[in-house]
Amino acid sequence: MFFRILVFVILLPLQIGLAKNNYDIVIKSLSCKVVSLKYVNGLECQLLRKRNPVVSARFSVNQTIDHFDMYIIFDLLKKDNTPMNIASLKMDGCNYLGSMYQNNVVGRLFKRLKSVSNLPAGCPVLKGIQYEIRNYTFNSDEFPPGAPQSKWQMRVKMLKRSELAADISLEGAVVYNT
Repeated sequence: MFFRILVFVILLPLQIGLAKNNYDIVIKSLSCKVVSLKYVNGLECQLLRKRNPVVSARFSVNQTIDHFDMYIIFDLLKKDNTPMNIASLKMDGCNYLGSMYQNNVVGRLFKRLKSVSNLPAGCPVLKGIQYEIRNYTFNSDEFPPGAPQSKWQMRVKMLKRSELAADISLEGAVVYNT
């Protein structure tokens, strides 16, 4: 009986989101690059703070985009800094924009993203609008508890008709507070 109560007391805060993570997300570098001026005429991103990171970005497109794809590569970095691929995903960018505001596991992350941006809630992505993410702060409490201490890198490639339009790269770490 004592064991059941102990498990309930420990697991319930994790399930309802009351537990605080004992780690920080650190972003060491952030870079954005326009690859095809045919689709994207401007893309800027800025890392404003590395520990408990704050990032800002802005972009505009040269033509209204009714469909695009995203190719996301997530690697853990070994001690010798060689990458070990954890995930490679290709997804419909329009569906991603539409689903990122729904109430799902990742929804907590994107609820704040929506509050600091004017990103569309789906396609089309309209020509002539300056889209911005203003001072988005990564909050470690929105990530799963017990994430391993690690170095990682993530690359996001934006594709239009299988042609690379933009490339975004982040390198970071999970650092435990001791």
